Amino acid sequence: MPLHLKEFQGEEFQGYVENVPVAKEYKLRNVLPNKPIKDINFSYNVINGKYGQAASITGFNASAPLRDKKDLQKAFGSVAKVQHGTRLDEEELLRFNRPRDNEEKNQAIDYVYDTTDDLIQGVYDIEEYMRAQAVYNGVLKYDDDENDIHLNVEYDIPKGNKINVKTKWSDPKSTPLEDIREAVKQYQKENKRQKPRVMHMTSVTEAHLLNNEQIRTQVYGTDNGQRLLTKNDISNVLTSLGLPPYEINDDVVDVYGNGEVQLLDDNKVVFLGEELGKTYLGPTVEKNYQSGIYSVTEIKETNPPSQAIFIGETVFPAIQRPQSIVIMSV
Repeated sequence: MPLHLKEFQGEEFQGYVENVPVAKEYKLRNVLPNKPIKDINFSYNVINGKYGQAASITGFNASAPLRDKKDLQKAFGSVAKVQHGTRLDEEELLRFNRPRDNEEKNQAIDYVYDTTDDLIQGVYDIEEYMRAQAVYNGVLKYDDDENDIHLNVEYDIPKGNKINVKTKWSDPKSTPLEDIREAVKQYQKENKRQKPRVMHMTSVTEAHLLNNEQIRTQVYGTDNGQRLLTKNDISNVLTSLGLPPYEINDDVVDVYGNGEVQLLDDNKVVFLGEELGKTYLGPTVEKNYQSGIYSVTEIKETNPPSQAIFIGETVFPAIQRPQSIVIMSV
């Protein structure tokens, strides 16, 4: 059976899991970089604000709200653990145990590695999804449907940092440059006159800017003949006006197998400052109370025989400077 092989045992397999390259760019890893910690009271200290004060943390299950911090701590410990697993069924085990040749045997081994890679990707995707909720929405929702426990973490982003523009950017006659200026002013008000480092938006939002008359006039003048704008044009206009650059985030993740979800909503621009916080990776029993991603293999010899792989981690995105986020609905 494949999981009996030494390459899928103990430290050797764990080393493989820890060193699999990420399959794509996780843009928010640069915004809330990972920080492993060895705090055995990780869940308790999250609830009590050690890793970043939240405006409120509430939870509930099927029977009643979770009001006591001890209850919240227990609930958080349940849902903060991101874990994905898969089982090799009898047909797959038979294919490995009775290969027709070495090539077929190697294919079975490669299948285990490929499956593991997918599980690792799933953990990193959920990690990024959690960061996106915190940074782009100011609210982090944890849902453990299996145990019917749910948590809602509201980060303390100032009310004035959530802005709605007067004219939607989908209108070519809107004034996005003025809107961006106002958002920057609000950011400076909360951050000792410092400017945001970057803006994040989706391609849909960017398309509104590429069709905008105010920006076209800024580039080509009033007699512009409806000339096309480019991404470089937008970037040059922002730079010339002393406004922050922008980045596109069109990433989507499949959240617990329920279908793809955009990390950043269309028609939303998020202004981000420096050193917003960290993504804390807590210790787990599965990794002998060490922090970071872990691997567990499970072998069942009979009734019926099966083998399984589980990959997971305990994670919490902590925003330590919530005033350095401005969310603008456009």
